[in-house]
Amino acid sequence: MDSTNLYNPVRSTAYIIILTMIVGALQLAWSVEFSEATPFLLSLGISKHVLALIWLAGPLSGTLGQPIVGLLSDKCDMTIGRRRPFVIGGCLATVASLLYLSHSATIVGWFVPGNDITLINKWTVPFASIGIYVLDFSIAVIQASCRALIVDVVPTDQQQIANAWAARMIGIFNILGFWIGTLNLKSLLPFLGDTQFKVLSILVSTIMIVLVSFCCYVIKERNPRTDVTIRIDEKETNIFIIIRSFFKQVISSVTRLPRQVKVVCYAQFFAWIGYFPMLFYTSTYVGELYLYELGYNNPQILPPDQRQELLDEGTRRGTLALLVHAIVTLVVDLALPFLVDNFKSNKYINVRTMWIYSHIVFIIATLSTFFISTSTQAIVLFGFLGIPWGCAVWIPFVLISEEISRIKDIKAEQIYEKQKKQMERLNEHDSQEFGDDSEKYDSGILLAIHNVFVSAPQMLSSLGSSVLFALFKTSDPDEYDDSLGWIFRIGGIVCIGALILSTRVKSKQDLLEEDEHELSDFS
Repeated sequence: MDSTNLYNPVRSTAYIIILTMIVGALQLAWSVEFSEATPFLLSLGISKHVLALIWLAGPLSGTLGQPIVGLLSDKCDMTIGRRRPFVIGGCLATVASLLYLSHSATIVGWFVPGNDITLINKWTVPFASIGIYVLDFSIAVIQASCRALIVDVVPTDQQQIANAWAARMIGIFNILGFWIGTLNLKSLLPFLGDTQFKVLSILVSTIMIVLVSFCCYVIKERNPRTDVTIRIDEKETNIFIIIRSFFKQVISSVTRLPRQVKVVCYAQFFAWIGYFPMLFYTSTYVGELYLYELGYNNPQILPPDQRQELLDEGTRRGTLALLVHAIVTLVVDLALPFLVDNFKSNKYINVRTMWIYSHIVFIIATLSTFFISTSTQAIVLFGFLGIPWGCAVWIPFVLISEEISRIKDIKAEQIYEKQKKQMERLNEHDSQEFGDDSEKYDSGILLAIHNVFVSAPQMLSSLGSSVLFALFKTSDPDEYDDSLGWIFRIGGIVCIGALILSTRVKSKQDLLEEDEHELSDFS
């Protein structure tokens, strides 16, 4: 019997597109935060040092929030499924926090007498900072649950396709979010708000609610109370007991990760130390190079009467680099699955080798900053960096999802064979044995642990960047500050660790041979 279809039926393309639209909707929230939150916080008078601490919210939510969400969703026994309640709850929390953040100054203004702008900004700072953390932890809820949902409802042979569509949705909605943000929304839709941030938040919130509602209506899950392949420990219903046991489970799960998942996680740790600067410092790097081309080695020496105009031009130049990066990423995510699927017999073109190639491109591109001297060159550079990033948003999830689904297939095949031999239902001993074996390989906790290996290096990279800024930043306003270039280069050097580890990932053929061996031993 084909174990691929034993746990999940073959899904149509339309089904997978609808499923992965949740990931795309989530990307809209990220695009708003990246494009609008920093200027908004800086406009309140927050220093860059404090701003760096606030932006630790993202890595913290991934390191702490997503694993807890993964565990709680694994334990969820609602009849509508394990993941959809968290997708819906995360969506509502994201929308509420996004609207709260964009309207925080207005809300504070209701309670400040005299409409004193300085006082309003002062009191808005702590409320907006809290809003950033609430927003990032809300996004963590929907992000962890929607990725686990993909693993749960799509069969093993279609995990590559599903994760490819998830990557495409990230690219499509990323471009859509950046494009909407370039429009003068305050003039186009004045009835939605008096600032760009407010109008954009309302638009994105509306789109998110519509898309997530539609997806959750169409996509159905198994009932965890009745499905034999989902084991729920009904004794552990207290949320505090579950969270306390989570920390023990994470430690034990990390040490007992399937080898394939473990290698991918270790590689991700090194890769994301380099990815973090690419995501957060691109626009600044390109903008400073643009000003350097105009004869301004340092933003501090800009003429006061032209300062804001020149800074805006540099920002738009940096946004162009982000847009080119996003377009290349989308092209890669459209082409890469096609190449992998149509060259299955070619040992040099598969998921594993493409991941290796992507790390090589990233290392070469980041080290090439030694030779970058114009904003145009930098835009081309970040276009090339869209190649490894396109691989990064697809390949690791494919490798992990296939491994989790493969293990589930083996367990399902074992249950089927045992049922066929005994011609009777599983007894209590068999059911408990399956639950114990499969729990440590459940998609929620494994994907959450993978996210820890993605988020933790971002915190290290952020703190390390602060040290590098201090070491390489010039104090002479007439000298060009190349500290960002050094951050990119060191990130590329660290990524060599990811390159080495990615060569240790097993091919799909090797894993299939292991499956045959394990099933033959069981029989």
